[in-house]
Amino acid sequence: MTIGINGSMLDHQPSGIGIYSINLINHLFLLYQAENNHPLTVFTPSRFLLNPALKILKLGDLLQSSRYGKLAAISRFIWNTFIYPFRARNYDVLLSPTTHASFISRNQILTIHDLLSLRFGNINAHQRLYFKYLLPFLVNQATLIIAVSEATKRDIVHFLDYPADKIKVIYNGYDKLKYNTSDYGGKEIFKNYGLSNYFLVVGPTYPHKNIELLIQAYSELPDALKIKHAMGSAGGKRPYIDNIKCLVHKLGLEKEINFLGYVPQQFMAPLYKEAFALIFPSLYEGFGFPLLEAMACGCPVITSNTSSMPEVCGDAAFYINPLEKMAMIDAMTSLENDPGLYTSLKKKGLLQAKKFSWEKTAAEMKVFIETYFNHPNN
Repeated sequence: MTIGINGSMLDHQPSGIGIYSINLINHLFLLYQAENNHPLTVFTPSRFLLNPALKILKLGDLLQSSRYGKLAAISRFIWNTFIYPFRARNYDVLLSPTTHASFISRNQILTIHDLLSLRFGNINAHQRLYFKYLLPFLVNQATLIIAVSEATKRDIVHFLDYPADKIKVIYNGYDKLKYNTSDYGGKEIFKNYGLSNYFLVVGPTYPHKNIELLIQAYSELPDALKIKHAMGSAGGKRPYIDNIKCLVHKLGLEKEINFLGYVPQQFMAPLYKEAFALIFPSLYEGFGFPLLEAMACGCPVITSNTSSMPEVCGDAAFYINPLEKMAMIDAMTSLENDPGLYTSLKKKGLLQAKKFSWEKTAAEMKVFIETYFNHPNN
């Protein structure tokens, strides 16, 4: 059996879906390599972090979003629609780690991470149009669907009317060699960002991340607590990040809240380790990588009691109603004032993180593919 993998979304600055794709591909390759079997071919514009022994069919750099923005989105659409079906026509299975796939190819497995564009009207326009008008067609064309959480599976059934029995939930993993409790890298965070013992925010990309309410809650903390625990915000996208910066200026919190921009992958684990706590007050997530990464690094987590967050964190997080500002204030002050709670969350987080791994993700994906496509009735 030959497997073509659609890596058209891969980039030299990978975000959540890019990290998922890279790790799934690499660990699938290792499983097949252990069997002395090499059925994988990856179609991708970027080899960044991929196993060098993988068979790669290099695509043009124009598909990379970090370099070409909206032009890259248009280029990927053209490639997936008109070129990919021809170039991938001889593969037995076509695996898409994202929602980018062919409109006409058969035997496709599509991975859906979330349906935020169908839940929230303020996601960017081209993504909204894609999810509303094109994704339903792709989903109906797909042979099987992978969802990264039960919350996402429920959304697929609800919004896309896809049969639940053709959706397999396979949870994400994390890089255990990178995200752990070793003390490596802490000095680099202070050296590069001037921070230590801070409340950490990761990925303020769109309004559903709910960072504005968090900033308002943080502004009402006692001054002594804000002095002790500044806030660091990693990543983000315009124009949402610009709105947050305006709010920070309005509230006079420029000294307390630090915007770190894109944080290179080698600094992400130290960023979690040096944080006092991760605050992740999102209104909705398909999975939520920062939750898992933070727990694996021994960083206590404050997060919302909605969608996939309880699936990822189990009993290892301080849960809040993300619509209640006082709940956020209470969570931040509780972690500061209750050392027993703080220590308990650290310990529970480490145990919870052990339930997830890229090895497990890839193994479940391999079994799912082979069970279906090697069955004589399929």
